[in-house]
Amino acid sequence: MLRSDPGFRFGFMSLLIATCCAAGCESAGWNARLMDAFSGGTKATAEAEEQHRAGYTTNRNREDLYWLLANRIETSMTLREIGSILGEDGEREPRGQWIKQGDFRVDDQVYKFGPDNSGQSVWLVFRDGKLVNHNPEEFKMAPKKPS
Repeated sequence: MLRSDPGFRFGFMSLLIATCCAAGCESAGWNARLMDAFSGGTKATAEAEEQHRAGYTTNRNREDLYWLLANRIETSMTLREIGSILGEDGEREPRGQWIKQGDFRVDDQVYKFGPDNSGQSVWLVFRDGKLVNHNPEEFKMAPKKPS
């Protein structure tokens, strides 16, 4: 009898809504990835990746290389995965000790990607076959100002 009371239902729903609001609107990581999979955003991102890869491999465009490094490359990726994303294999740098400053080990391996259309290359460091210490923020470029 108590549960069929409209006041009880209103109170129960109010309590449920207040609990959800107090807990926050954050979704679990797996839920967010699941939602992204069905959102259709993956196709646009895959198309953008392909456009930037083509721009880099065809014209050696630095903006395209940096976009890929900022948006597609992640720490712990393998050399093969990175080569697939960038559209080129990295070149092993046997004298890469000069780049290993800070949190690197003697047995880390350095690979060079590039040069780009301005003559500059990017060096990435691998440990046990996986990319280490990659910070995508370092490759985010300021948007071009209209001329």
